[in-house]
Amino acid sequence: MTTAPGGRRSRPYAGTGGRIQAPSTGLTIDTQIIVSGAYTEQPLSEAHLSALRLCTESPRAVSELAGLLQLPVGVITVLVADLHHLSLVTLQAPADMSKIDNVSYGLITRVLNGLKAQYQEDIKGNRRAN
Repeated sequence: MTTAPGGRRSRPYAGTGGRIQAPSTGLTIDTQIIVSGAYTEQPLSEAHLSALRLCTESPRAVSELAGLLQLPVGVITVLVADLHHLSLVTLQAPADMSKIDNVSYGLITRVLNGLKAQYQEDIKGNRRAN
């Protein structure tokens, strides 16, 4: 549930008019949402506006929007489908990494080792801060 003005709590699906399934737009949790820049003061709910604002900052995945807005993925897919229907956003499928020849086991291992090293540095930094 989300907090409405005045401290009242509203159900997550209130912003979608109770709809729980988006029309078939091919949305998946890793679909990237990109603002088309065509917003012309159309009547939108606060949830629609919040999603639009977040995608204006940078392209976002459906799952990322769900996390940032603290809403279920089902709600986000309905909101994004609405924005897509109004031509306010474009949808981009994630790159299929299985078709890229230059992604090798060695590259993935180096990325993993770099992430582990960064994680260890972050942990050390947090210990010093405490």
